[in-house]
Amino acid sequence: MTPPRLAPMLRPMLFALLLLLASAGLVRAQSCSFSATDVVLGPVDVLGGGPTDATGNIAINCSAFLGLLSSIDMRIHLGEGLGGLGGGMRRMTSATTSTGLGYQLYQDAARSVVFGGSYGSHGGQPLRLTGASVLTLLTGSGMNVPVHARVPGGQGGVMPGSYASAFSRNPLDVRVDYRTCNIILLCTDRTATFSFTVRAQVVPDCRVEADDLDFGSAGLLDQPVDATSQIRVTCTAGSSYQLGLGYGLQGNGVNDRQMRDLAGNRIGYQLYRDPGRTLGWGQLADGLAMTAAGSGAAQGFTVFGRVPAQPTPPPGSYSDTVVVTVTY
Repeated sequence: MTPPRLAPMLRPMLFALLLLLASAGLVRAQSCSFSATDVVLGPVDVLGGGPTDATGNIAINCSAFLGLLSSIDMRIHLGEGLGGLGGGMRRMTSATTSTGLGYQLYQDAARSVVFGGSYGSHGGQPLRLTGASVLTLLTGSGMNVPVHARVPGGQGGVMPGSYASAFSRNPLDVRVDYRTCNIILLCTDRTATFSFTVRAQVVPDCRVEADDLDFGSAGLLDQPVDATSQIRVTCTAGSSYQLGLGYGLQGNGVNDRQMRDLAGNRIGYQLYRDPGRTLGWGQLADGLAMTAAGSGAAQGFTVFGRVPAQPTPPPGSYSDTVVVTVTY
């Protein structure tokens, strides 16, 4: 009696086993790696009305065994960062100041779509990557995803210093959720993370505006003529500064300022720091400047002017130009 033949039944089973083993290898090979550069905003002028922009980069590469990856669907989530939130924006903090610097991250260069996520408390939308063109890039040369940052202007209350916010917590700060499928429709859901830091340097800065000092009209200079004007200084919060006044185009010192007309005739005058007109106002080098500390808002200073009694020169229009210097 001839024994039964088992070989034809074993071949399909062996083929199926080999196929399953190969498929498992494909699934394991379908993975992606992520890295990111820091976003460095450089010097930030918080007194100015304009924003400060910078762009970082997320580098993504995906492996595909024998190029058999058929689809990918990826979402990159960015949370608030270690600096937290403040005033509806992400926030950078400093180890040397008590103030925070507001900023935001965006998906687009126009900075209209906030780069957010579904984890943490920041909200916003994650960035989604999918489609054939994305797949080609990810499994070929790789793909770079820009992260656009902006520090809005007008944050005058922020003190000078180094500010930063690290994105390192998974999933609160950085999380990638993605699904890969191969050509035999075996799909795998994966998660990944990476880290980066947003940095900025707030530099001390000051701005100054000065009104003209007008002594008006006088017939005779047989008695003093007084007048006042205003200087407005805006410096970054906590920045110490000195406000000095020059000696004019004809003067040589705090007691030697002079106005002149087109013919060269002159009228002497003085500038003071106090209403009693006893404290002359001069330059820092002479120790006669005003000292103050910035608050991020405009600070007003009164210039007390006096034309002392003196021989009356010929009638005419007399003027001088005084340079206002803020040293910080």
